[in-house]
Amino acid sequence: MKVIGFTGNYGMEETVPQAYLMADSSILYTGRPFFVPDFAQQFVATPTIVVRMGRLGKCVAPKFAHRYWDAFTAAFTVRAVQSDDERLTGLDRAFDGAAIVGDWISVADADDPTRIPVELKVGEHVVAKCCLADMRHPLEELVAGVSTRCSIKMGDLLFTGDAGESHAVSPGDHLTASIGSRQVLDVKVRL
Repeated sequence: MKVIGFTGNYGMEETVPQAYLMADSSILYTGRPFFVPDFAQQFVATPTIVVRMGRLGKCVAPKFAHRYWDAFTAAFTVRAVQSDDERLTGLDRAFDGAAIVGDWISVADADDPTRIPVELKVGEHVVAKCCLADMRHPLEELVAGVSTRCSIKMGDLLFTGDAGESHAVSPGDHLTASIGSRQVLDVKVRL
């Protein structure tokens, strides 16, 4: 399974979203606590929407990309805020538990999954209100672009971009998210 993410893409000034890869051990599902690692002084959580690939594909044309994802959810990516003199800056989002993923909603169960509102919170502070239709670079474009470089496989996760403001996380924080009226993510931050 591949975990591919994008920066920007929700109203930011970047013209092309930048891609990053995460290890499959980066995935932390809802209900389990996020333990703050000790390798950096500060960590920030960034809200996003994730889609799960449901079939195998290579060089997928954008007009067929909607056929390749079968579920979506809300998520946070956690990254280390590192000083300029630290060596592993490219791995700031690739550590164990850095991709906090909510419960999946099947595309088949939604009338128009791209228009369902997603709300993500850190404590009581709303850090993102968005939907897949808000992306500057549509999901079809992202799926097609990824599939030209590597095969898409069932279970691959595509983090669609930074959907809202990043928020510093510390022990005691509570990360939640809902899609429509359904809560899909509930994670406590611990030391």
